[in-house]
Amino acid sequence: MEFSKIRYYDLTLEALKGRLHSIIGRTEECARLTRVIQRHINNNCMLVGSSGIGKTALVHAWAKQRAQEGQTATPIVELDADSFDALNTSAPVPFQRYQEAVESLPACVLFIDNFGHLVYNKPAVLYAMIQLLKSVGERGNVQLLVVMEPQQWKWLQQEQPSFLNLFEMIPIKTQPHDELVQIVRASLSTFALADITVDDSVVPLSVQLVERFPVLGQLPSAAINMLDESFVLAQSMHSRQLGEAEVYRVVSDKIGVPLSQLQMSEKELLKNLEIELNSGVIGQRTAIEQISSTIRRAKLGLKNPNRPLGSFLVLGPSGVGKTETAKLVAQKVFGKKESFVRLDMSEFGQEHTVARLIGAPAGYVGYDAGGGLTNAVKQEPYSLILLDEAEKAHSKIFDIFLQILDDGRLTSGQGEVVDFTQTIIMATSNLAVPEIIEGFLEGVNIHSEEFLRDRLVPALTTVFRPEFINRFDAVLVFKPLTEPDLLEIAQLEIKKVEDRVAKHRITFKIDPMILSKKISSLADPRFGARPIKRFVETTCENLISQKLLSS
Repeated sequence: MEFSKIRYYDLTLEALKGRLHSIIGRTEECARLTRVIQRHINNNCMLVGSSGIGKTALVHAWAKQRAQEGQTATPIVELDADSFDALNTSAPVPFQRYQEAVESLPACVLFIDNFGHLVYNKPAVLYAMIQLLKSVGERGNVQLLVVMEPQQWKWLQQEQPSFLNLFEMIPIKTQPHDELVQIVRASLSTFALADITVDDSVVPLSVQLVERFPVLGQLPSAAINMLDESFVLAQSMHSRQLGEAEVYRVVSDKIGVPLSQLQMSEKELLKNLEIELNSGVIGQRTAIEQISSTIRRAKLGLKNPNRPLGSFLVLGPSGVGKTETAKLVAQKVFGKKESFVRLDMSEFGQEHTVARLIGAPAGYVGYDAGGGLTNAVKQEPYSLILLDEAEKAHSKIFDIFLQILDDGRLTSGQGEVVDFTQTIIMATSNLAVPEIIEGFLEGVNIHSEEFLRDRLVPALTTVFRPEFINRFDAVLVFKPLTEPDLLEIAQLEIKKVEDRVAKHRITFKIDPMILSKKISSLADPRFGARPIKRFVETTCENLISQKLLSS
C-alpha cells in the first residue's frame, strides 16, 4: 500500500448526499460532543464505550445532524484505520511519509474509528501515532475525534497519560431499554426477509434476553445479530413468520440454556424457586426459604438496588448441601451452570493474594491478566459467587468483600469499576460447626435468633469482624441430616445412577429395610450425605459392571 494514498471519507459530504443514518436517543452525548469540538482549548474528543454499543453510529449521526444544521464549514473526515497497517509491520516505511500524508488533510474534524484497536498493547505503534497526531493537532485547524473501548482507555492512561490530556473523554453507556427496542426495530429493514412477517413481541424479547444474559454481547448490536440469525432459522424451517420460538431457539443454541428454562417468565421462576430448590437439596427447608425470600425481594425491586441480589454466610457440617444449594441457585436464578463462580478461599491466605482476585496494579507482573473475581463478573455479571471456606482467607480479602456487600461494586487493579448488583454472594464456613451439631443433638432451634446470638456469633467473631458478618443479608444454618433425610438422598442418588445407565435399561430393586439399616450404620452428623453417596455409587456401579460383564 502506498501510504501517500491514505483513504478518508468526508462524512459531511456523505450526510449531504443522504447516505448517513440518524440515531435514536444519544441527545446528551451529541450535545456534549458539539460543545467540546467548539471549544477553543483542549477541543479534541475521545468516545469510550464497549464494542457494539454504537460509538461509530453516534459519530455518523452527529455528522448528519451538523450537516442538517448548516455547519459544513469544517467537514468531519473519517480516516480509514487500515491505512495505518504498515505501522503494524516491520517494513521500513519512513515515518515522515505518514506525517506528510496526514498533514495534507484539509482543516477538519479528523475521526479515527477503532483507534483503540490500532494501538492497544502495541507500544511502538502507539508512540508513532502519538507523534503523528500531536503534529496534526498543533496545526490548530484539525481536531481529533477517536473511539476506544474501556480497557484500551485504561491501558492508555497507564502508558501515555500526557497524550490523554489532549482529549476530553465522553463515556458512551448502554441506552435505556425503550430506546434499544426502537433501535433494534429500526434495524430490521437491513436484513429482514420480505416473505417473513415479524411478531410484535420479537424485538422487545431480543433486547430482554440480552439484558438477562450479558454473555450474548453488547446491546444493541447483540440483539440485532440475534434477530438476523433468527430470520435465517425461520427461513430454513420454511416458516412465513418470525416468532418468539425462533428467538428462544437461537439464544438456547448460543448459550446452552434449555428452552424450557428460557421460556419461563421471571415471575414464574420466582414463584417456583423454593419448590425447585427443595426438590434438589434435601433437609434444608429453613435455609432455602430464607434464600428464596431474599432473592424474590431483590428481583421484585424491594431491596436496596445498590447491593448484590442476595448475600449469605452459610454455616453447617460437611456434606449437608451448602455447595449443592449454591450450584442449584445459580442454575435456577440465572439459567445456566456457567453462572457459578467458586473461589477456594484457602488459596487466599496471604495478603498478596488480593491481586489474584482483583488484578495486579499497573507496573506489576500480571497487570494485563486482571483478577479472577473481577474478570469472572465482568464476563458474566449475572452469577453466583461461592466463597468456599471463607474463614481461611486473609483479613485483607474480607475488606474487598465488605465493599462488594455494601456498595455492590468493586474497583479492579486496572481501575475499572465492576458491578456486583446482579450477583448473589454465598460464603461457606466451618466455623461454629461443633456448636451447631451440639445444639442439634440437644434438640434446640438452631435457626433461632437466640441460638445465632448466644452460640454462633461468639465462634464466628474469632475470625470474622462483626462488621463483615453484619454485611450479609442472612446467616444461614444448614442443619445436620437426619436418617430420613439420608434415606431420601440415597434414593435420589440411586435414581441418578439409573439415569446415567438408561441406555442399558438397568433399574435397581433395593429392599427399603436393608437400605434403611445400612444408612443407619453410616449416619454421622459430622459428615452429612457424603458417606451415603459413596455407598450408593460404589454398590450400584459394582452391580452394573458385574451385570454388563456377564451379559
